[in-house]
Amino acid sequence: MVSGRAVSRICFGCEPLGGTDWGRVEVSDIASAITRALDLGVNFFDTADVYGLGLSETRLSEILGDKRHDVVIATKGGMSWADAPPGGRAVIKRDSSPKYLRGAVEASLRRLRIDSLPIYFIHWPDPYTEIGSTFECLARLRDEGKIEQIGCSNFSAPQVRAACDVAEVSYVQLPVNLLDGGLDPDMDELVREKNIGVVAYNVLGNGLLTGKYDASARFPDNDRRSRLPRFQGDAFKLALQQVADISLAAAAENLTCAQYAITKVLERAGVVSVILGIKNRQQIEENCWLLSKQ
Repeated sequence: MVSGRAVSRICFGCEPLGGTDWGRVEVSDIASAITRALDLGVNFFDTADVYGLGLSETRLSEILGDKRHDVVIATKGGMSWADAPPGGRAVIKRDSSPKYLRGAVEASLRRLRIDSLPIYFIHWPDPYTEIGSTFECLARLRDEGKIEQIGCSNFSAPQVRAACDVAEVSYVQLPVNLLDGGLDPDMDELVREKNIGVVAYNVLGNGLLTGKYDASARFPDNDRRSRLPRFQGDAFKLALQQVADISLAAAAENLTCAQYAITKVLERAGVVSVILGIKNRQQIEENCWLLSKQ
């Protein structure tokens, strides 16, 4: 529960709003999908300050308009950057130091145009900052009303436990899908012990579990899949065979491959919501029926 609201089982992933790493993106298409998602009962939106170097947060705020006050927005911080040189990529590094985080939280509040961040995740653990120092800072920011709830993204079980030693951690954000399996046993035990909600991402395996790709698929340089090992050579062939098997199981339940993949993750203990990186209205329409299962 965030501000008395239960988050919807589908979380609208807003990384594509940043305009990078997902191929061609039409902001108008995503805006239309957000409008439709609201109509269908989606009240949970996930972004990060590093997505488009602030652009995703800004665009999400503009698209939601006054409704930004009525939904649960989760954003992530702890990643600093230097502007990209012409034709190059921005230099990004992990920074969860208290000094940096306070400024990052203030910047996210300005871009999102809200007074308090419903959920604030540390995006990745910072090897150069002691975890206790980071989460003591977040606890102070929560006491000041700038953050409502605290989360860990991409943390190991021991790292989450260290965070819990100094602050109340409400959510973890982790990759969970039918290709990679579920949580490791230590994380599974921890989230049960601490009553931490799991927000699952990469549920569709970077699009593989939509079932729409075959061996001839190629991805442009501005699409991260052109660089991911699973989309190369024998690894890609193996993944496609796994997807073919999953598609058969989905068809037996009269579901699309994507619907089946999402459903199976939602059925796992501890998973409160799944993040879907939505790029158009059709994608949210396909999976809206899952909201009736809340």
